[in-house]
Amino acid sequence: MPAKPQSERSVTRTYRTAIKLGDDFITIEETITLPIDADDQMVQQAVDLGWRIFRSQREAVEQQIAHIREQYTPATAITVRDPDAPASERQRNFIAALQQALGWSGEQLASFAQQHGYDLVSLNKGQASAFIDELKRLSDEHQRVVIAEERARYANQPITDKQRNAIASLARDLSLDPDAEAQRRFQAPVAQLTNEQAATLINEWQMAQRARDGRRSG
Repeated sequence: MPAKPQSERSVTRTYRTAIKLGDDFITIEETITLPIDADDQMVQQAVDLGWRIFRSQREAVEQQIAHIREQYTPATAITVRDPDAPASERQRNFIAALQQALGWSGEQLASFAQQHGYDLVSLNKGQASAFIDELKRLSDEHQRVVIAEERARYANQPITDKQRNAIASLARDLSLDPDAEAQRRFQAPVAQLTNEQAATLINEWQMAQRARDGRRSG
């Protein structure tokens, strides 16, 4: 099978999450596909954009979850069938998934359950549903903290050598003064840009480069 032309190569990133509403579970999935070229500039752009897309996807999913929860009211909640029956396999699997998301050991999960008056061995459906709600609340808080920490850590990292080289190459190709442009956009020379600022500049110049090349070929 012949290889795809360079212009048809792509990279895909998918983000999935599950939320619990009443006794039901809803899965949200976000997928974005980007074209990618083979040169170092585009590889660096793909890396930078991939990270930015990941953060944007997580934020978008959080917004979708918040919107769904706003639309969901106790009046329309699905009641737990046979609340005194033993916890279902689906409930126990969801508890295990939340435990993994929180990074807890079995001892930590058991301790948390005990603090809230639950016996993991003898959980019934009603107790499991309430316990899942507690774990989901903690998981949501944990995700928000992780996103905030990742955003702060990424934004404050200094520009990398690959980014610096990509900016220099793009500036030559576009006949730009890199330090002057960086100063105009971010009030700092290229050497003092953060990782995120450099990624933004590279992305903007790549778009300008494509627009120029498109006009030439048109």
